[in-house]
This record gives sequence, structure tokens and C-alpha cells, in this order.
Amino acid sequence: MAGYVVAIARIDKMTDGLKEYIGKAADLSAEHGAEYVVRGPAKEVLEGDYLNGRSVVVSKFETLEKAESYYHSDAYQKDIKPLREGSGVYDVAIFEGP
Repeated sequence: MAGYVVAIARIDKMTDGLKEYIGKAADLSAEHGAEYVVRGPAKEVLEGDYLNGRSVVVSKFETLEKAESYYHSDAYQKDIKPLREGSGVYDVAIFEGP
């Protein structure tokens, strides 16, 4: 089964670090065989308030193990993830799916 890394982000400040994070996270995702299914803010929020002002990123990996390998890798945790510090609030989870 595929693995999905889902992030919901409230960006408070577009920092230089966040700009660098966006490119490096995309490159590392691709190295792990991922493709973006969704990336950005909603075109229209149909119900509720939580998604107002938030961006959603859904990355699909071939397997759950590849999704976990990406997120828990030293490259992501030590080199890339810290670049987004101070830019907003991030909720991230890994899901298994078709």
C-alpha cells in the first residue's frame, strides 16, 4: 500500500529559510520516489474554519516504509526541517492508503 505524508500548515511569515525548505523538501521527496498529490492553499473552503489561511501538502510515496524513511531521515530531520522554524505552525502525519 502507498504511504502519504500529509502536512497542514499555517504560514505566519515567509522567511528565507522557509523558501529554502520548500525547494529542499521537494527535492528530497522526489529522491524518495514521492509525488505531490496536493500542494498549496484551498481554492475554496467549503465547510468549517480550520482550513482558512492554511496550506495542505499531500505527498504520495510508493510504500508506507518509503514515506516513513523520508520523514525520519537525517537529511529531513537535521538539515531540512529546521529551515522552517519561526515561519508558522505545522501539523504533519503519515497515512497508509491505496
